[in-house]
Amino acid sequence: MKSIFYLLLISCIIFCEDKNSLSKEPTYVPAFDFSLTLYNEMVKDSVVSLSSFRGDVILLNFWATWCGPCIAEIPEFNYLYEKYNSKGFEILGVSISDNFNQLKKFTNKIDVDYKLLYGSTDLITEVVQQYGGFYSVPVSYLINRDGFVVRGYPGAIIGEYWTSLLVDDIKKFISIPATSSDSTKVIEKKY
Repeated sequence: MKSIFYLLLISCIIFCEDKNSLSKEPTYVPAFDFSLTLYNEMVKDSVVSLSSFRGDVILLNFWATWCGPCIAEIPEFNYLYEKYNSKGFEILGVSISDNFNQLKKFTNKIDVDYKLLYGSTDLITEVVQQYGGFYSVPVSYLINRDGFVVRGYPGAIIGEYWTSLLVDDIKKFISIPATSSDSTKVIEKKY
């Protein structure tokens, strides 16, 4: 599954260099489905799966509360979530090392408007391995409405250059409707 990360890293390098090349899309990879606990101060232990967001364009962001660049992304992500959520855009922040209490302490100090997910060390390790087995955070992936990973963003998405690339990708993929239910059934077997 490391091929997902390398394929997306290479496609990001190619597509980021020339915005005109965005019209030439690579072959997409089905997103690995997982179930993690949704952080919610009021309701503890609510589990959601990635596939429950089928039909939305998803920014899957792997991060941690101790990671400076991850924290620097949050204001940008809050803004993007507020601007595009009503158009079918979702952000899932997957904490690679935090538990409920650590997330509660963190969100008491820093506002995070999008969904945060966490899980056991074993479960998080499995999810990280399925998304390329990266060794540092942040790492983000954009998943289209049909459940395919369409972009990979290694490192922090901060600053005008990276943010404008992400915004272009969000606009592009929210404008594309999900395929018919027949195609979705085929994808579900892989998702």
